[in-house]
Amino acid sequence: NAALGNMDAHDCWQLHMADTLREGGLINDPTAVELLCRHAPETIEELAAWGTPFHQEPDGKITQRFFGAATYRRACFIGDYTGKAILNVLVDQAEKRSIRSLAQTYIFGLLQRGGCVNGAMGLDLATGQLLVIHARAIVLATGGYSRIFNRCSSHFWENNGDGIKLAHDMGAEFMDMELLQFHPTGMVYPEEVAGTLVTEAVRGEGGLLVNAKGERFMQHYDAQRMELSARDVVARAVYQEIQEGRGTPNKGVYLDITHQPRNYILERLPTMYAQFEKHNNLDISKDKMEVAPTAHYSMGGIRIDHGTGQTSVPNLYAIGEVTAGVHGGNRLGGNSLAEILVFGKLTGDYLATTLHEHSWLPLDKKQVATYEQRLQQVCTASGEDPLSVKKSLQDLMWEHAGVLRTEEQLEQGRKKLTYYRGLSLYTGAGRKLNEKLMAALDVYNMLPTCDMVLQAAQYRKESRAAHYRSDYPDTAEAWTKNIICQPTKEGLQLTTRPVLPIPKYVRTLMEACKPLFKHERHMLE
Repeated sequence: NAALGNMDAHDCWQLHMADTLREGGLINDPTAVELLCRHAPETIEELAAWGTPFHQEPDGKITQRFFGAATYRRACFIGDYTGKAILNVLVDQAEKRSIRSLAQTYIFGLLQRGGCVNGAMGLDLATGQLLVIHARAIVLATGGYSRIFNRCSSHFWENNGDGIKLAHDMGAEFMDMELLQFHPTGMVYPEEVAGTLVTEAVRGEGGLLVNAKGERFMQHYDAQRMELSARDVVARAVYQEIQEGRGTPNKGVYLDITHQPRNYILERLPTMYAQFEKHNNLDISKDKMEVAPTAHYSMGGIRIDHGTGQTSVPNLYAIGEVTAGVHGGNRLGGNSLAEILVFGKLTGDYLATTLHEHSWLPLDKKQVATYEQRLQQVCTASGEDPLSVKKSLQDLMWEHAGVLRTEEQLEQGRKKLTYYRGLSLYTGAGRKLNEKLMAALDVYNMLPTCDMVLQAAQYRKESRAAHYRSDYPDTAEAWTKNIICQPTKEGLQLTTRPVLPIPKYVRTLMEACKPLFKHERHMLE
């Protein structure tokens, strides 16, 4: 997302900010949102200059499409594989600058001296070799923790909460850990791909949501914005249709793009076409897709200063989905790629000018030895299968902290979580290409993350944006605040903090403007 105004001249960064705050349930950090929206256009321009092949209009301007809850067309895109295309360009830039990377390396611990982070411990998965990395500063850019759920749009190896665990062990401060986004449309079969993302671009290009009775059910939930309502609204609507018996045979609803020409679908949605052809033997230009909610994005995470990336721990920085504050209670589609690019650059610029002020703190050899001993203890010859334990833990979180939540569900989830603490996990001997060892490390990463999610969700006794409590269905003014999680030796300490005030000019825009409705979009187009 970037307010370029290429399609709709009235768009501006202030409107982008207003949309982000409104759909975030007014608990975003306004300073962070302003940074995002002000810097997004220049970020797109830089990517374009580096050769990112954004879709263009005949006059050469970058094409922009609608995403849910946006006032104007603001999402820049490359077909339906925008993130992958941007990643390829950035990898090229990194290689041109001879930036070194450690591929296939699992970072499982951070080192510190006198309360200041000064290194990391890693495992080379290909060789089993232990790596000790000395650093003046560490930036966590690990992604979030959506993989703690069994239905998830992420790959199995990512978003397991590893960045959260690393910061947790250093005593970092966290915020809004209860806030997770469930994307309305994930694949439902076959089982091995269940949860795989069906991009919002399908609805952005006119895709319709239909239940088993053939009804466009979004008219009952948001008759004005329909399929392009905010993600939390659409996800709950889809979930409710399925729960109330109006779902498909595979426990989903239908997503229909068949009214669009086949060539148009192949141009704008090539990945989705190939994805359903491969896994469902289905031609989406002729047949409806079956979809259901899937865990997609964690809005909560490490609390940082967004201008610098600084966490509450000296020498430890963080950017992107592992952090909290930008999206509030619900993320707008198209904002996450903008987020990682904008704040990655801001943090990089800051460290480039201040890193000389960081000392090379000597490594603590005893600390290194302790980590090595812990890793060796994980490599056990007896115990539970970590792959099964990981799946069981993901099932627990989906059941007790999923799309809809209650006090009883959350409390039961917390009680069940105690079973997983102290479990011995069988990994077998050896560290080289050991899938069970990776799964065991994932489980240990997930545990403190799951605990913070359950406790914070229980603490927030209201429904706001993506956090929906069936027993507290209303949004309460008294809860227009953030929940802070601070790990201590005595356990997790939960407190609240007031949300920073929204600038008056943005609040005025929020009250005066609204996302465009279907008939208004046709007028623009």
